[in-house]
This record gives sequence, structure tokens and C-alpha cells, in this order.
Amino acid sequence: MTKSKFLNVNYHTMKKIIYVLCLLISVSMMAKPPGNVEKYRKFVDSVAIHYQIPADLIFGVGVCESGFGLSKHAKNLNNYFGIRGKYSKIHKTSYVYYAKPEDSIVAFCELVARKKFYDKLKGNKDPMVWVKALAKANYAGNRKVWIKLVKRGIASIK
Repeated sequence: MTKSKFLNVNYHTMKKIIYVLCLLISVSMMAKPPGNVEKYRKFVDSVAIHYQIPADLIFGVGVCESGFGLSKHAKNLNNYFGIRGKYSKIHKTSYVYYAKPEDSIVAFCELVARKKFYDKLKGNKDPMVWVKALAKANYAGNRKVWIKLVKRGIASIK
């Protein structure tokens, strides 16, 4: 067995300590929903009802794409969903600028409502069915990774 010169602890014990620390950090981070989830919960719930899209889908994609308001694009452009458009010389990006975060939330729902699968899924309360349909419709570059990240985002808000 190898010993760490720094702490005089064997490798396996050190591994266990690091694992427990990572677990504790993960649990503490999951105790509070990320970003602005609570701030926009009522608004998202009302938009979800209007578009018949699960609120968990809206939050999950928002958490995945921007930490639901923590990313640079969310802070500077009010773009919580990584929605792209034409390149803006003013903002020097192809990410769409929204006047307020609520506009981004509505834009995401409208984007989903324009997808071919929307009429078939409308009213379905299972967010993972919607996530897989969005991935199949090329919402994100790497489908498998994106699905996992959104699933993690949904779990983080509960």
C-alpha cells in the first residue's frame, strides 16, 4: 500500500475521505434548488399550464442550460435556455437577448410548441418523455449527455 507523505494516510483511506467529502458537497448543493427556481416557480407553473408542458421540463432544461439564471448568457441576455438566433453585433453573440427572464421562459415554451412532437405530447406530465423528444429533435448537440444533464437538473429542483 502506498502512503501519502502529506497526511501519512494510505491511498484507500484517502479515497474514502474524498468520496465522503464529495458526497456531502453534492447533498448540500441539492438541498436548495439552483438559480432562480423559486423566484420564477409561479410564473413557470402558469406558463406550463397554458402550453400543457410539464413545469419540470421547463425547469430541467433551464437548469441544464443556464443554472436557471446563473450563467453568463442568463445574466447578460436573460436567456435561460441557450436559445440561439442571428448573430447580434450589439451583444456580440448568436444567443438571443430577452428583455426579461420571463420572455425567455415563454420563448422556450413557444419553441417547444412549434416542434412536430408537440401535439402528440401536449398534456403529458412526464418531463422525461419531453426531454427525449427534444433531444431527438436536435435541441442540443450531444443528445445522450444533454438528456443526463436535464435529468439531473429536474432532480435538483425537487
